[in-house]
Amino acid sequence: MQINSTEWSERFATLGFAGLQLLIPQSDIYSLEPAVDITPDTETIGSVGQLEQSGEVWSLYALSADLDLLKTCPDNYRIAILLKNVTPQYGLLCEQVNTISRDQISIHPIPPVMHCKNSPLLALALYGDEVRYISSASALSRLFPH
Repeated sequence: MQINSTEWSERFATLGFAGLQLLIPQSDIYSLEPAVDITPDTETIGSVGQLEQSGEVWSLYALSADLDLLKTCPDNYRIAILLKNVTPQYGLLCEQVNTISRDQISIHPIPPVMHCKNSPLLALALYGDEVRYISSASALSRLFPH
């Protein structure tokens, strides 16, 4: 079953970490920053650090391929993706970021067997012979303690 294409962004950012390729709408991204400017974040539970940009502070999180919070950030997670359209603001650390247009993927619903409470997965995307996951800044925020 195909999902109505008008429900999705025309462009997605593909975030790569731990072998996982996660697509989020490009409109959810505030900016991409190098991870070298991260400072410790001792106040936010689950955060591996924070980054200040344009007078705002983003708590940063690192995820495993199973979308579990990591306690420390792997050395190869060198890019901080600062997300918008969420409160509180946060960022994700990842290995790589690419963009993909909506017409390059086929979007499908999450199969019932994959449904679980508070899952950040919104849909599946077929890209060539690969299956990727689609989420959003607001859906991913379900993973973080508030």
